[in-house]
Amino acid sequence: MLYIISTPIGNLKDITFRAVETLEQVDVLLCEDTRKTGLLLQSLKIGNKPKLVSFYDEVEQQKIPQIVEMLKEGLDVGLVTDAGTPLISDPGWLLVKKCQDSGIKYTALPGACAVINSAVLSGLPIQRFCFLGFLPKKLNDKKKLVEKYKDFDGVKIVYEAGNRVEESIGILKSMNFEVRIIREMTKIHEGVTSEFDGDSRGETVILFF
Repeated sequence: MLYIISTPIGNLKDITFRAVETLEQVDVLLCEDTRKTGLLLQSLKIGNKPKLVSFYDEVEQQKIPQIVEMLKEGLDVGLVTDAGTPLISDPGWLLVKKCQDSGIKYTALPGACAVINSAVLSGLPIQRFCFLGFLPKKLNDKKKLVEKYKDFDGVKIVYEAGNRVEESIGILKSMNFEVRIIREMTKIHEGVTSEFDGDSRGETVILFF
């Protein structure tokens, strides 16, 4: 069976009992970065030693046949991302689709998700929202995406790389959006602001309305 396992986005205490229980039983664990996942297992004091298999966007398609064979042999396979819920701007949906097409059982273990957490923290009306994933790197492509969704009646949520946050905020402000910038979620220096302060550490979640 395939287990889609949510992991903490910062604070290790956000792992669920069910996730720990599953990590203790899987035979194989698909990971974006085997080193990061290995450290996570150590930090959570997981006694199980599953086989760690690299599974990221560039190799997802080519590794699916191998993984499907494992599942057909009766192995329990887990899927994790570096942080948060797999498939949300992370690899995995092609594998899930293959499982559907092949009649292979799978399930998802809910847990930490940056999209949902940021929406709750934002202070914006989140009765209706859409998630647009990572903003494009090129300025014109970024503007086109924002323009496409500007008339959506609700909050828009995007991820942005730290070194491009200032540029993106400038675009959104110029279009008169109300903006929230959320960083370091669940960590000591968690912050929710409406103005960019020049701190570009890591990936950032931006909400605009």
